[in-house]
Amino acid sequence: MIEVEVKAKVKNFSDIKEKLIEMGAQKIKDEYQSDTYFNAHDRDFGVTDEALRIREIPENSGKRFILTYKGAKMDDLSKTRQEVEVDITDSENMALILINLGFKKAAVVTKDRSIYHLDEFIITLDTVHGAGIYVEIETDVEDGKDTTDSLNQIFEIYKTMGIEDGFERRSYLELLGAPK
Repeated sequence: MIEVEVKAKVKNFSDIKEKLIEMGAQKIKDEYQSDTYFNAHDRDFGVTDEALRIREIPENSGKRFILTYKGAKMDDLSKTRQEVEVDITDSENMALILINLGFKKAAVVTKDRSIYHLDEFIITLDTVHGAGIYVEIETDVEDGKDTTDSLNQIFEIYKTMGIEDGFERRSYLELLGAPK
């Protein structure tokens, strides 16, 4: 799957929340996320623009863990890239496997996230601890398909929300100044 994503730094969420409701977006949930990033032993993900992480999300019934690989960004406007995710049941043992394979823990990024759904788009309002507040809009496109239409729609949603600048291609990990 290709994740088509654009992120923008904003000053506050109050007007954005009102615009989302006006646009017909549905709030899905609020959640806290803790992402532990790893770097490879045979290449520097900071140079190759890849990412490997274990995400922890507290839920009512315990915790959910997701192992995610993100490929290099595919264009100069967005954070569009291949994304492969799999749910895991034991984050500690998964981290131990990665470390035993030569990966090194790079950093932990934590955030509070409000998640909205609008048509085929997921819109998140992120308070990233140590990096500020951001709006992310994303959708998935099948591998090999053109991403131009989705990217244009994302920028149109931003425009409707009144956001026309502050776009950021760096990951939260990079914004925090952490090595990948």
